Amino acid sequence: MNMELKEKKMFSEVTPVADIVEENDKATVYFEIPGSNSQKVKVEVKNSTLTIEAESCLERHGKPVMFKRSFELSDAVDIDNIKAKTQDGILKLTIPKSESAQVKKIAVE
Repeated sequence: MNMELKEKKMFSEVTPVADIVEENDKATVYFEIPGSNSQKVKVEVKNSTLTIEAESCLERHGKPVMFKRSFELSDAVDIDNIKAKTQDGILKLTIPKSESAQVKKIAVE
């Protein structure tokens, strides 16, 4: 029996703290991902699920830390225009709302 051995990196998975700030036209989500940088962060949307993964240089129980968190997005999100930026151990996601989801003020006569 011929078996291939693949090196598998084992991580200690951690759910990052997230702060969500909602405005009329967008939501901004801040994730605490200390020890990570933009080259080690993955953000993706699949089947309306937003997933972030960030490999950190920190260790927990002798294993490198992997921050991972997922959110379900509503149809009111403009998925094509989501922006992501990292700075000082914080991942900032700007998630714009579609025009139909934004609050419209109605003038009262």
